[in-house]
Amino acid sequence: MAKSCPLDLFWDFEFADITKVKPPDTRGVYVIQVRKAGIPATELIKKLTPHISRLRWKMAQDNLLERISGILNIADCPILYIGSAGTNPASKATLAGRYRELTRNHPAQLPLLALLYFGWELDFGWKVTDNPRELEAELKNKYQTRGQQKIPALAMR
Repeated sequence: MAKSCPLDLFWDFEFADITKVKPPDTRGVYVIQVRKAGIPATELIKKLTPHISRLRWKMAQDNLLERISGILNIADCPILYIGSAGTNPASKATLAGRYRELTRNHPAQLPLLALLYFGWELDFGWKVTDNPRELEAELKNKYQTRGQQKIPALAMR
């Protein structure tokens, strides 16, 4: 693990296997991290590309490959994504809801599925807070300031 990987930012988070976790139905901040790496990301992309090319729809192929290519950003730091639920006080979004979104329409869905398919072990972690927007911004700022990477590997912005 790289010395500049700020894992201490998440020491007070609760973590569980992403395939079995049951996060609370409340507001908070979540993080997805690698517990154990599988085959290297470059090899994973090589193995997926022929299957994706069978779609015979260039736009869909390009979109899938672009979304999955975020895994190439995984470096020495196991943090893949930092997000929040319930940033607006009137929001009904919860940590459990965000977790469910990972199986549907979350931006990190396809890269996570690819990693899991090829043997990676991932954890979903969370911290309950009344101010998820502020905590998420603080964590991302500290991550960028102290980490080697500008943003976590699967973050889009």
